[in-house]
Amino acid sequence: MLSPKIKTAIEADPLLTETLNDHGLGHDWKKFNRTAFELIALHINKTVSAKISASPFLLTERLIIGEDHLQNLLFDKKVKDEDALVHFIASMKRPFHWVSGKTLHSYWNGGKPKETKLNVLLAFLGIEFSEWDSWKAFRQNGLPGLSARVSKKTSQLGVIKNYFLGNYFLYYQKSDSSETLIKAPFTIEKDPNDQIIVQTITEGHLYKSSLVELREGILYIHLENQFFNDKENHIFNVGNETTPEVIFGISNTITVKSKLAIGLRNVLIKQKKPFPQNPPDEKEISLSAEINLDAEEALVRKYFLQQKINQLHSPTCCSLDVLTKITH
Repeated sequence: MLSPKIKTAIEADPLLTETLNDHGLGHDWKKFNRTAFELIALHINKTVSAKISASPFLLTERLIIGEDHLQNLLFDKKVKDEDALVHFIASMKRPFHWVSGKTLHSYWNGGKPKETKLNVLLAFLGIEFSEWDSWKAFRQNGLPGLSARVSKKTSQLGVIKNYFLGNYFLYYQKSDSSETLIKAPFTIEKDPNDQIIVQTITEGHLYKSSLVELREGILYIHLENQFFNDKENHIFNVGNETTPEVIFGISNTITVKSKLAIGLRNVLIKQKKPFPQNPPDEKEISLSAEINLDAEEALVRKYFLQQKINQLHSPTCCSLDVLTKITH
């Protein structure tokens, strides 16, 4: 059956309420016939179609459409790929048929909804992707299910557990301004208490996470040196990705010798095979000479060479007079 949370939100939606009032249909959804639900479906389809351009992942990740339906559309509409299909749907004069009145009528009469149709309703409501699981949870015996009770933060951590756990290699240019890339193991795992823990190696020292948080498509990781009073902060742009292979971000820390703030461009590459029991050591990769590199290392090296800035250094404090002098 349809989750009461989704059902209540749909029935209370201002757009649908106004439409039903304009047609004199009232607010008792249990009495609505198929025609009323066709009108409701029309407005849901219009809204979802309008969101496709801004959120193409809804289609490309098969969230609101099945694989077979998607492949049939690519063939029938004679479009070359999924991106072209997104543009085609967004430009259609009539809204795309995401859900029918017949389907909605069945849901409001005890029918079992399909996953993609639930996602259509959540997309219409504008619910954040990280909260979809909690919205889809069904109440049993009048009590909320476990996932219906989770907080927004817990739900976001659930997204990390579902999609971002694994072994990665972290690449960044060495902070001593040399022409050297560092390749270090970087793991996102669950500990015995089912909590997310991130670990990496920096200059031979083990760093562990004290904070891992996902907010609005940004993954924040706060790491602490397990030997000295030293910390790193990583910010990765993950968006709505559910099958990450390459993740871009920025880390900030302080330089070892001068103890000044520095920002470093980061690239995370997810590994298809897990690391052995003892993770590999850090590796230095020369930016000035391509020597004995595997395919992944060569590709990442090429990426860093194409960037104009891989590091951002900050000087110490100064007076306005000094700032005036150094800007002339």
